[in-house]
Amino acid sequence: MAADLAPRIDFSKLKCFPEVDGEKNKIVTKAFLESAQNVIDSIESFGILFSPIVKDMRGNVKRLEAKYNENDKAFHYLEDLILCDSKGNESSDAFDTVTEGLLWLKRALEMIERFFRNMLDDTTCSDNVKHLLKKAYEDALLPYHGFFAQKGFQVLHHYVPTRTALLGSSQTNNNNIVALKTFLVTFRANIDHINAFFEANNLNKTYKV
Repeated sequence: MAADLAPRIDFSKLKCFPEVDGEKNKIVTKAFLESAQNVIDSIESFGILFSPIVKDMRGNVKRLEAKYNENDKAFHYLEDLILCDSKGNESSDAFDTVTEGLLWLKRALEMIERFFRNMLDDTTCSDNVKHLLKKAYEDALLPYHGFFAQKGFQVLHHYVPTRTALLGSSQTNNNNIVALKTFLVTFRANIDHINAFFEANNLNKTYKV
């Protein structure tokens, strides 16, 4: 029976996002990127129609990884990597592809985080979660999408798997729900921290694609 199938996402197997370093108020780059890859792998389980999102997110992770690998000691912290990238050019309005990569990666990650949180907050526990993904998109990505990107998502969100498919049946998914709650704690903390960092350094560009 479908209800007995294993969930597409086992949150107990995902590497949690790192704690923000309390002393330095920074995020460890490698740990952040590894967790981001885990989230991308989870989105891949949504189905082949979500491949464009997966491809875009993976591309942005690769940009950041390539920069990190240039000097893993200097770029141990994500903020140091970005500040070096955004201020390391002669232009007064420097905005390199690496900084842009993190900007779009964190927006996509925020949509996913909001979607999972919406699932937890939905007291009806409806198996249909299309509206929850739509709400997450509207909150995180819609302000930065032009007409065609918006139309593309309007089609895409209709194909998100059900709650049961993603988390398991209500009779067997208690452990997965607990793992999801734990996973979202540092996930949200990382997103909030990066949002504040972008605002503080005037990096939060608002152009539309």
